[in-house]
Amino acid sequence: MFEILQDQLISVFSPASARKMGRAGLRWACLIVLVGLVMQLALGMMLNLYIRIPATDARASYLREIDTAPAMLTAHALVGLVLLAGSVILLLRAIALRDIAVIIPVTTGFAAVLGAFAAGEAFVKNGENSVSLSMAILTSVALLCYIRLQTIIGRPRPRQERTVGYRADPAE
Repeated sequence: MFEILQDQLISVFSPASARKMGRAGLRWACLIVLVGLVMQLALGMMLNLYIRIPATDARASYLREIDTAPAMLTAHALVGLVLLAGSVILLLRAIALRDIAVIIPVTTGFAAVLGAFAAGEAFVKNGENSVSLSMAILTSVALLCYIRLQTIIGRPRPRQERTVGYRADPAE
């Protein structure tokens, strides 16, 4: 059982595996991140509108927040951790592919997820509306980046024509 898990982890983080699967190998991880981002937006809106964050959480560590917070905030924090992990996996696999068309949206999406995560921490500490707005905007930016990634993955790569020794007419 442990060997199977180890093989799966190696295939997720292996550059050779990423190159072998190509762009299509990013599809499921990207879809999981997209679903997670939609969940985060929904949970964040519900938290902002209906849940009061206890003042004791303002000074708590991240793990303490998860342990003592209302269930909705705990769910929001845990989905945030899954999003960070998924974004890192996508980033590592995109870098392994060495495909700039994939690296750009993945890197931008990762930066937006990381920024939203940091804004979420700041919001728990101070509860300012501007920080909440930043979190929502950064989550939306991440959504757009990963939607763009799905469109890139879905279309075939352009074929590069050889310029050296290239013949326009096959009869030549």
